[in-house]
Amino acid sequence: MQKTIQGVYVNPQQIAYQLENWFRSKKHYQTQVLGMGSSYVVQAKKVGFLRTIFGADRAFTVRLMGGQGFLNVDVGLADWLKAADVTEDVIAALVFTPLAVVEGIEELYDLKLEKDIIKEVENLAYSMSQGAGNPMYQPYSQPNPYQYPQNQPSYPPTPYQPQQPNQPYSQPQYSQPQQKYCPSCGTPNPSTARYCMSCGTQLF
Repeated sequence: MQKTIQGVYVNPQQIAYQLENWFRSKKHYQTQVLGMGSSYVVQAKKVGFLRTIFGADRAFTVRLMGGQGFLNVDVGLADWLKAADVTEDVIAALVFTPLAVVEGIEELYDLKLEKDIIKEVENLAYSMSQGAGNPMYQPYSQPNPYQYPQNQPSYPPTPYQPQQPNQPYSQPQYSQPQQKYCPSCGTPNPSTARYCMSCGTQLF
């Protein structure tokens, strides 16, 4: 079965691992995910005695090949791949056997599972393309230059202080040192002088 899902932008690797978990939830399956680039393969095969009857080298296989706006899905039976041999060319050339033409397929693989796989891949592709369920999805939003930035630090309001009127500038006042005047000639002398600097009279 083949299906192309249009209008999706997804990473095939993410869908492949989600699909592997889906297989594991059903138990009784040995699974593996192989691939590179935009091409990935999910394989699951029965374990136990049914595997021996049907063949150990055959597996239920889902091929996912993604592009810009689409995802190609192929579902069927194919040889169990070896990790060392996997390239994008090998994945692209993988030959599928339709489930409905394999003899005894009802005993090993439920045909309903094929439709369930397609539906599961569709759900994953649409949800991941929209960002839902994708842990790597981070929506981008254009910043608004007119919006006040959030989580800014808050500061306490500054108390109002009235402006003081302009005061005229006044020169500092300096007290003049006390002087001694000579009793003989009247000459002013420093307060610490003992004799007049003019006539030599002793000052008291």
